[in-house]
Parts: sequence; structure tokens; C-alpha cells
Amino acid sequence: MPQPRRLGRIEEIAHALGYQRHAIENLGRVGTRLVYGRDDGPQARRRAELTIARLREGGPLLPAIEPPPPPPPSVPPPAPAQAPPRQRSRPLAAPPPPPPLFPPRPSQPPGPPSAPSNAPTS
Repeated sequence: MPQPRRLGRIEEIAHALGYQRHAIENLGRVGTRLVYGRDDGPQARRRAELTIARLREGGPLLPAIEPPPPPPPSVPPPAPAQAPPRQRSRPLAAPPPPPPLFPPRPSQPPGPPSAPSNAPTS
């Protein structure tokens, strides 16, 4: 088993890079295996991004102080309140239109007048 002081340093480095310890395996005389897994939480991802950026700039592996967590996501705007159904301003059924004053015009013009027949009418 690693010494507690050394284990603490390993934990700090893993934490800074976005990992968390899953298990410690005893390998007998050979030693101990520390098993770490990726922490995909938003704070862990942000912490790893900051650590990598700090290393690329030539800074220290571990920060002097822990950076504050990112701000929580903004709250979505409230949904508009449901307005009660409006009352109709006009009556449901309109009165029927008045009857026409003149008879409707035929759709076809009348044909030529028929010739008077000479047949006797009884």
C-alpha cells in the first residue's frame, strides 16, 4: 500500500485531471495497483481543462487554491401564464340574411321566341 502522504498526492493529481479512484488492488509482494476512472461531471471536466491549460502555459500541475466551480446554468424564463379562454364578442349564430327582393336571374339567357304554330288548339 502506498504511504498515506504519497497516496494523498496521487489523489490530488488524479482529482486535478478529472479522475476518481475506483479501487485499490493488492498485488502481494509486487505492490499495489490504484484503479482510477474518468469523472465526467461538469466540475471535473472544467477542472481538467484548467489543469491542462495551466500545464501548457508552463505552470504548476496543481493549483495553489481550488478554482471555484462554474456558475450554474441560467434559469430558463418562466413560461407565459395560460390566459383563460376569451368570451366570444359576437353571438354564436348570425341571423339568416333577408330573402331577395327580386327572383334570381336565370343562368342562361332565354332562347329565341318560338314561332306561333298554326295548329288548332282545342
